[in-house]
Amino acid sequence: MLNHLRVEFSQCTGQVKHLVAGRVGYLEPQEYCIGAVFIIAIGFVLLNGRR
Repeated sequence: MLNHLRVEFSQCTGQVKHLVAGRVGYLEPQEYCIGAVFIIAIGFVLLNGRR
């Protein structure tokens, strides 16, 4: 089961990477910062829920 979850996670990240790869070349620095803030905020919320 753990192996199955790992494979699904790899497939999901691969799909996200493919979607982002087509767009990354056209992002402005402000868009990179906005994306980083969203990722950090989502990560903080997810990790904060474990307490």
